[in-house]
Amino acid sequence: MTKRRSEIQDTIENRDRIHVVMFFLSILFLALGVFIMVKIVQIQAGYHVDSSVVDIFRPRVQKHVDKPVRGRILATDGRPMAISAPLYDIHMDCTVRKQEFKDKGNQAGEEAWRAKAAELAKKLSAEFRDRSAADYESAILKGREKGSRYLKIKNNIDLSTLNRIKTFPLFNEGPNKGGMIVERHEERIYPYDSLARRTIGYVKESNRIGLESSFDHVLHGREGYEWRRVTDRKTWIRDIDSASVKVIDGDDIRTTLNVDFQDIADKALREQIQADDEVRAGICIIMEAKTGAIRAMVNLSRGDTPQTVLWERDNLSLREVGEQGSVMKTVTLVSLVEDGYVKTLDQTLPTNNGFVPGGYNQDVHILDYQRETGRRDITVMHGFEISSNYVFTWLAETYYGKKPEEMFDHIYSYRFGEPFDFDINGMGTPVVNRPGTAGWSKTTLGTTAYGYSMAVTPLHVATFYNALANKGRMMKPYLVESIERDGKVLKRYEPSELNSSICSPATADTVTRALRAVVNEGTATRLKNAKLAVAGKTGTARVVLSPEERGGSKDPYSDAYGRKKFQGTFVGFFPADAPKYTILVTVYSYPSHRNFYGGTKPAMAVRSIVDQLYALDPAWRPELTPTAAVPKMTAQK
Repeated sequence: MTKRRSEIQDTIENRDRIHVVMFFLSILFLALGVFIMVKIVQIQAGYHVDSSVVDIFRPRVQKHVDKPVRGRILATDGRPMAISAPLYDIHMDCTVRKQEFKDKGNQAGEEAWRAKAAELAKKLSAEFRDRSAADYESAILKGREKGSRYLKIKNNIDLSTLNRIKTFPLFNEGPNKGGMIVERHEERIYPYDSLARRTIGYVKESNRIGLESSFDHVLHGREGYEWRRVTDRKTWIRDIDSASVKVIDGDDIRTTLNVDFQDIADKALREQIQADDEVRAGICIIMEAKTGAIRAMVNLSRGDTPQTVLWERDNLSLREVGEQGSVMKTVTLVSLVEDGYVKTLDQTLPTNNGFVPGGYNQDVHILDYQRETGRRDITVMHGFEISSNYVFTWLAETYYGKKPEEMFDHIYSYRFGEPFDFDINGMGTPVVNRPGTAGWSKTTLGTTAYGYSMAVTPLHVATFYNALANKGRMMKPYLVESIERDGKVLKRYEPSELNSSICSPATADTVTRALRAVVNEGTATRLKNAKLAVAGKTGTARVVLSPEERGGSKDPYSDAYGRKKFQGTFVGFFPADAPKYTILVTVYSYPSHRNFYGGTKPAMAVRSIVDQLYALDPAWRPELTPTAAVPKMTAQK
């Protein structure tokens, strides 16, 4: 029996073979280690993985932008005049479960889905009343046949409507089974519709106007963003490895506008001009005398043709630069009284048959005055009451003829020479033809004295009269009281001056007396019996026509048919003895053969506004006091 060889012999030969194998294995692993280290260094230093490979293994990341909620625009009492509210657009994926039913051969499931679609159509038709149930059902089923995944159902619905729709058949089963797609967006809403719309403005990406434009940086807020990645279930979650910025909603602005004043002024102006197709536009400004706060600013106008609807199309109060007519005679009177040339309103001047030498037109109203009174002189007061162009041309030429700069220095101190800072951008630039300018001529001084040869905006005129109401202190008009966040005032805008004194209080009192006479005895007697005493001035001015409007006429104020465009204005303040508000109303005409006087439609609109404001404010109404004795009552036994 031979012995079994069960183990390797420990010989020198075997040991040498093992050592060689281990040596080469060590060299191999060392080389492999060096190779790996080199590759690691290469990757760390500059290796770039193919982006297509990265996209396969890395979840997709997308930037999500959060839009801020736009701030509100508030009236002075906090009532919202512009707000942002969430609205919802509803679409439908008509293909939901279609493939599922087809793959499983579930014809009953498909029929049940279509039956629910018919019930959904009935509910939608009853809710929106814009299409019949058959039309809704047809649109949904056609969308299902064509594979429509985004069928429009309804846009711009509110949250309460959305919640009702979510209870309708199919839509109550969620998006995966019912196909309902909801998209939210913010919509700008103006609760008072067109009221003060041109002042409040509106939001359009390409053209923002009014306060919406000039305070956009405050109202807009700051956008936020975060990076999101998609999950295996196709939903988006925040990518915590990426930066994010928190959204900041816009701040609110509180305006000086009084909704009740604005509504009263809007309706009173419409009442005067709505039915007259020859009226192109009408404006109204109500300003607080002591502060310059704008309480109402109405800008109603039609389009190029008389048949168009009155609407807040343009801010004419701010932008319409034009000759203002006789309301500017007050400017001349203030200058004359302040310089001491008119020491009393009873001061007289010769009538001269209505002629002023130097190329001026005759004032035929002076001929009527001479014939009716038999007089050959006229007082400054009466010349102001009847709004005589002759009287103010004579006064300007007599006292400023050799030194016209003296009168124009006054005009510039009244801030008629330039636009001033205002809360809405785009104030028109006045044109003043003072000596040395291209528009100066030998008759410029006299025509400026009665309201021509100088073009300004209605807001300039209202601001000047407001200074008279404020005893010579000219306040800067303003529309924004404060910037607020969550009811907390961040910034407050205080009243400020344009000129601390355009005239002395004595001059203001003298001119106010003349303005009251215009209402009581002159061209504005329609305001004589207003519930609050009014002091003010009427004005009628021709409007310069464009070359296209003239149609070949050489007269800048008349077209080829002899028609003219007019503007009639009344501007003043009330109550006259203790002014609280300044008011200006101007009516603009299309080319017409009629005149539009400041003492008619504008004065009647002012009368209506003043009477309604009187009824609105109990402080102006006298308190009732007991005037009779109540007899004593004795108990009956």
